Amino acid sequence: MLANEDVLPMVPRMALCPHCSTEFTPTAEDETFCCKGCEFVYQLIHDEGLDQFYQLKQGISSTPVNNQPFAPQDYAWLEERVAAAESDAAHEKASQDFSVQGLSCIGCVWLIEKLFLRVDGALRADVFPSSGKVKLLWSKGACDLLAFAKEMQSFGYQLGLPHAARGMVAESLGGRVGLCGAFAMNAMVFSLPKYLDMPADFEFARIFELITFLSATLAMLIGGSWFIRRAVISLRAGNLHMDLPIALGIVTAYTGSIIGWFVDHHRLIYFDFVATFIFLMMIGRYLQTAAAEKNRNRLMEQSPIPLTVKSGDAMLALEELKKDHRFVLLAGQTNPVKSLLQNERATVSLEWINGEAEPVELQAGASVPAGAISLSQHELDLRAQEPWAESMLQRLVNASPADSRSPRLEKILKVYLLAVLLIGISGGLWWSWYDSVLHGLQVMISVFVISCPCALGVAVPMADELAGAHMRRLGVFIRRRDFWPRLHAIQHIAFDKTGTLTRERPELLEADKLQRLQQNEREALARLCSQSYHPLSRSILEAMGAHGQSYLRDNEQTEEVPALGIRMNDANSSLWSLGRSGWDGQVDELPAGDQESSLRPHCELRHEGQLVERFEFEESLRPSAERTLGVLRKWGMKLHIFSGDRSDKVSHAAEMLGIQPEYAYAGLNPTQKAEKVRQLDGGVLYLGDGANDTLAFEAATVNGSPATGSGLVESIADFYFLATGLRFLENLFVVSKLRKRAVMTAFTFALVYNLCAVVVCLLGHMTPLLAAVLMPLSSVVTLLIVTIALKQRGVAKITNSA
Repeated sequence: MLANEDVLPMVPRMALCPHCSTEFTPTAEDETFCCKGCEFVYQLIHDEGLDQFYQLKQGISSTPVNNQPFAPQDYAWLEERVAAAESDAAHEKASQDFSVQGLSCIGCVWLIEKLFLRVDGALRADVFPSSGKVKLLWSKGACDLLAFAKEMQSFGYQLGLPHAARGMVAESLGGRVGLCGAFAMNAMVFSLPKYLDMPADFEFARIFELITFLSATLAMLIGGSWFIRRAVISLRAGNLHMDLPIALGIVTAYTGSIIGWFVDHHRLIYFDFVATFIFLMMIGRYLQTAAAEKNRNRLMEQSPIPLTVKSGDAMLALEELKKDHRFVLLAGQTNPVKSLLQNERATVSLEWINGEAEPVELQAGASVPAGAISLSQHELDLRAQEPWAESMLQRLVNASPADSRSPRLEKILKVYLLAVLLIGISGGLWWSWYDSVLHGLQVMISVFVISCPCALGVAVPMADELAGAHMRRLGVFIRRRDFWPRLHAIQHIAFDKTGTLTRERPELLEADKLQRLQQNEREALARLCSQSYHPLSRSILEAMGAHGQSYLRDNEQTEEVPALGIRMNDANSSLWSLGRSGWDGQVDELPAGDQESSLRPHCELRHEGQLVERFEFEESLRPSAERTLGVLRKWGMKLHIFSGDRSDKVSHAAEMLGIQPEYAYAGLNPTQKAEKVRQLDGGVLYLGDGANDTLAFEAATVNGSPATGSGLVESIADFYFLATGLRFLENLFVVSKLRKRAVMTAFTFALVYNLCAVVVCLLGHMTPLLAAVLMPLSSVVTLLIVTIALKQRGVAKITNSA
């Protein structure tokens, strides 16, 4: 994977964000926060006198806020939810469960409770960080939950629909782990007297054996059944799952123990081992599952595509949407099907479809493609040209991840299982002929038990969790269980351009112009931008940060002229407008030196028709993109751009990044992107951020996405990242290499251990005491190997390499 496996990337000076405690690379000497969102929320918390939040937070790292406070949100669903909760006339109080994005610590619990209790009519807020939920109780008809939701958003939290199934698997496993731990402790305690030479005729000996048997049986029912059921399902499907050898060891040990107990052959009794081994395996599986669900819970799981659309007076599910149906699309929503525009004009974004960031102006009768996002302030009246079932968007959003099974691991498991079965049965038959059937049975069971793959069952989940924990500190969240082995096979990295190699929105040039504005001018600009979905408006609002958001408590009514601009009258009845040059009939000549710059995206702020300030923008690469791609190229990676954007933009980006022109493709549709990925020889890592990338995701070996907040692409990606730059890619590959070393070291130890233990079994010298000591001991040693290799030698070396 790496040209020089001993080379670690040099990490530049890192800073710690005062709000989210995330490490980031400053792009300027005076840069204090990792993003504008954190800067705004930090200032807001201090302005509101809620500083205790940081005392409770105690430096715990949380997700960067990014543009969460600035992004427009559709809360139409909330009004319906509140109405349903208050429909019961028999009660004066109403309650409802919601999901919350952004929870990380007890400080978040305290802050949300404080914010809710400040709302009139609010009674109680119960916040549950582990499941990402909040239960609100309020007086019916007296509480403005919409205002509360918007207030939460300004503090970096997003209120959403409840998702009852979130975290249920990990919660179920957590309960099983606790019970299995108790059963294992019982089994070991009541087996200890036997190992300390307790006389066979001791009056409580049989009671101790009975308690040990019951403990192992309960461990089998609670924990062992988890592995056995999954192993049976995999066998029925014709696959070999990692749980199969674990289930085999558990079943043979338990069955042999029952036989030994009934025939009074103590060398077959492994009840204490059964309970302990199940407990250790459950810990490994819990770590793995909890990490995956924790990452999933960081996503809002709220699709930007409307679940229903309004058609006349009825609400239609997307499946009911047919050709020629008239329906309404709200501002900020995504058009589900190809349609004809019935309004006079509209502004939409086609970034999901072709990667183009610039808004597109449409006139009445124009075709609005599926996937177009409405940037207009008003509702769009559309006529469907196709049913939802035939929409390309339906295919894109329902794209499933590529088959994640590892053929190499399946082959290893097959060989390993066949070898263990052959050695165990052969040893059992030989000892049955040479000594006795019971001795032969004891040898066969000993081989099965002692050869159970702890390195696969415990070490791999631990290695995955440690590697994932390091990447989480860098803002990268791994979502797939088999991510790391697939990443090691990568030879090509393919990037979508817009929003992946570049920032999500055009960057405001000469941002100091905002500081030169008078306060009333800044207030007017912030309020105009807050009411617009146009990406240039969002860029200005984000650049204004805390100062801009502080003006948005009381918004004036605005009037939008689609595709041109937006205007409003302030409290003094003065007219303010923001839009393209000349859109309201006012045009000022530009100085000669500014003629060329007029070709850039721009907008003008005017007061009573007089130009106040002109703002220009340009598309910019993500921080550290050039350096990171240079490092990846030195490591032997082949870099590609697969974009739907214009050829001139793609060529310009490729030139800046040092990507060869023949590897930079422009104007690709989703199908063409996927085909280009399939044509590459070797493992492919594909990074994209839109629905037009999901087919390429299917074709790639590994895929990733920036966390845009839509919850759509992130929900099907192998990993998503919150970092504004791309430097995390360097550490991602280095951590992958270190994880592989740790796992291989653990496997080597396990192989040596198994060979020695099997020899002892075949010689007939394996006893229950030796098995009960060796199996937990080998698991502990395996975990120590992985922890030391990754946590100290790996993570610390990366962090301190600068």
